[in-house]
Amino acid sequence: MASVFACLTRLVAARTLPVQVAAVCYRVSGGSVEFLLVNTSSGKWTFPKGNVSPSLSPQESAVREAWEEAGATGRIAQRHFGSYLDTKRALGHDSRTREVQIVAYLFEVHTTEKPPESGRNPSWFPSHEAKKQLAEGRSRQYAAQIADVIDSAVRHLAAERTARPTPIVPAAPATFSITMGWPRIGRICSARKRASVSVAPPAGNGTIMLIGREG
Repeated sequence: MASVFACLTRLVAARTLPVQVAAVCYRVSGGSVEFLLVNTSSGKWTFPKGNVSPSLSPQESAVREAWEEAGATGRIAQRHFGSYLDTKRALGHDSRTREVQIVAYLFEVHTTEKPPESGRNPSWFPSHEAKKQLAEGRSRQYAAQIADVIDSAVRHLAAERTARPTPIVPAAPATFSITMGWPRIGRICSARKRASVSVAPPAGNGTIMLIGREG
């Protein structure tokens, strides 16, 4: 009963927490997944994330954060694949933090350039290194949750590759010859006898005929 009560307490608390969206930016390199992380204002590594804009959907808000903080463009998943809790410094208070709930969307990065926001230092990390960097500066509770996001992302991407149909490549046409068997005698149209030099036919004394005016 105590565990059920504790679970309900967490659910009620989660409903009152501020909600943000994160773009879990990734790329597949050499068969392995790499993640694009950025620095927070306090120097910790994190996913590009932020508040949901009233004029944008959660997915569009995550796309905006990927661009503003990491300079990344690409393709966002239409549904979130997970969520986690993290802390954020209270506005105007460097020492005070508040807990936020973050909804995570997979974001396949196509291109990157210098982000509009300065000091973000966007950097690529393989999955094991990303978990290590994300754990720094966080308590064990938050580090474990954000590490689960990395593991869940890798599982989702592996499942997508497995479910993706293998393209069917048509077989190359069989080689063939335009010669159907050995040539037949009736089809040979070339000369069958060596050419000989023709000579004038024999004749007797020739007759000379003159044509012209008389007188």
